[in-house]
Amino acid sequence: MIALATGLGLGAAFGWTWWQEGPLREAERALEAGNAVRALGQADYYLDAHPGSGRAEAVRARALSALGRADEVLPIYERVGAAGADDLVAWARAHLARGEWSRAASLLGQATRLRPDDPDALYELATSLSRLGRLAEATAAAERFAALPGRRAGGDVLLGAIKADAGDPEAATEAFARTLALEPEGEGLPVPPAEFFQQYATVLVNLGRSAEAIPLLEKALAASPSAEAEHLLGTALAQGGDEEGATRHWKASLEIEPAGVTPREDLAAGAIARGDAAAARDYLGPLQALAQRRVQTAYLFQRLAAIERDEQAFARWKATADGLRVEEDRVKLLERMMADAPTAYWSLVVRTHKFATLGRWTQAADLIRAIPEANDEHPFVAALRTAVRTEGTLPPLSEVPITAGPANAAGEKKDAGGRGGSVPAPDGKPVDGATFEP
Repeated sequence: MIALATGLGLGAAFGWTWWQEGPLREAERALEAGNAVRALGQADYYLDAHPGSGRAEAVRARALSALGRADEVLPIYERVGAAGADDLVAWARAHLARGEWSRAASLLGQATRLRPDDPDALYELATSLSRLGRLAEATAAAERFAALPGRRAGGDVLLGAIKADAGDPEAATEAFARTLALEPEGEGLPVPPAEFFQQYATVLVNLGRSAEAIPLLEKALAASPSAEAEHLLGTALAQGGDEEGATRHWKASLEIEPAGVTPREDLAAGAIARGDAAAARDYLGPLQALAQRRVQTAYLFQRLAAIERDEQAFARWKATADGLRVEEDRVKLLERMMADAPTAYWSLVVRTHKFATLGRWTQAADLIRAIPEANDEHPFVAALRTAVRTEGTLPPLSEVPITAGPANAAGEKKDAGGRGGSVPAPDGKPVDGATFEP
């Protein structure tokens, strides 16, 4: 009798607990069904009666992550941690929303070790690594994603984007072509159809393959009109010699986005080529201030001064354009350095500066902490550390000690000590075609 009573008591307690957890189970089912709003409501309801429940907090955090409320997600996971791969992915997505790619990549790496075939984790991991410039690792993650059942088309979109970032447009077009063959209307991909068509067309236009790009851009505009697609279609038409069509689409781009820069520049260039100084000045007028920072715009003002026969303005704009061109060439060299040797000392330094420039201070701080500090640290790096720590004024990239130089057969410039590759030391950081000065 005592045993029976005990059994009944335990059964009643279990039943009571099961009944009480009803809202929490409903929250978990809602998450699985993709209804994050209902999941959040049920989790909050349960937490009102059971404050401090780690399981309910995790469900709430996953719901908040799905709703894009990153700033509310992070404190929860910092308090309760992640119970599994789902939590790790949700936690990482909160960091992704804040542009904190290093932290996201670390969490997603853990998630893929727990669940190697998780498509969400692999996709987000490839994206995070790509943003960090770790393109070989991003490619590997994207290929794993593409190998999953039903993910080939979406995986090739991801691979195409990564290859384009890596400066391999031929490989990018091959990946995009595979996607197009599988999904001619761009449906069921990780990105909207218009975005896919535009990504593919951009690479084709950059390769001069405008005839292939034009139908893709027409499909992009049919799916979702945008200023960027209108401008790109104009550029493709101009490549093919259709100046009238190009002008029409550049003007359409400005109608959608009146502040657009590149359509104005292209329209101004056309007017200058026709000798129409008045039309060129109308297009360039709103870009006067930008011309002090952008070489393409400054050069157009220089050309305009030439057809207006204004020698003083020509000399002034030529000096501005020449100075900006030197800066642009330097930035291109730094970008190539980051692509060729993403984990090299100076690549990490410059990428830190880039993230800080974009206002991604947490990501910049994560990167600068990974760079070894030395007593004889270069003044640029020391100043960058201080700026990131205080979120203050950044040192100019002109102070990075880099000059163009020949590369050896392995694609690396050796320093006096014969060092090459990704050596995290503050002297002689080699990259293809660049030399760092002590």
